[in-house]
Amino acid sequence: MMRRRLQALEARLALCAALLLVFVLPFRLLAGIMGTSAPDTSASHASPADVATGTALGRRVERNAGFLSARATCLVKAVALWIMLRRRGIRSRVRLGVRRDAGGLAAHAWLDVAGGTVLGGAEAEGFTAIADMGRQGARP
Repeated sequence: MMRRRLQALEARLALCAALLLVFVLPFRLLAGIMGTSAPDTSASHASPADVATGTALGRRVERNAGFLSARATCLVKAVALWIMLRRRGIRSRVRLGVRRDAGGLAAHAWLDVAGGTVLGGAEAEGFTAIADMGRQGARP
């Protein structure tokens, strides 16, 4: 019970930090902080425990995103989860994608751990990844 409350608090703090990063900093600074690259289709090496942690924390971020109201965009949630996973030493990447809609282009952000989507995956269908954020080299 206490662990869940602490994780909920951590998720809310990470969401607040991500909100500031996304809406206050110019995007080029956010990209510089996280590191960017062209989309990478290869799966990174992570243990099944890392993927399970990413999935569980992704659910925690989704559950706690409501307290930010409409400001909890897909990018804010993905950056918040990236922050939480980085703190645990788990490599992940925020993927940015686009697709054509009737009204023009639509954009979406989702988060991958070891090549599997742990946040925003249901909405990512039909989007083409155009960039990745989150350094994929050595463990943070």
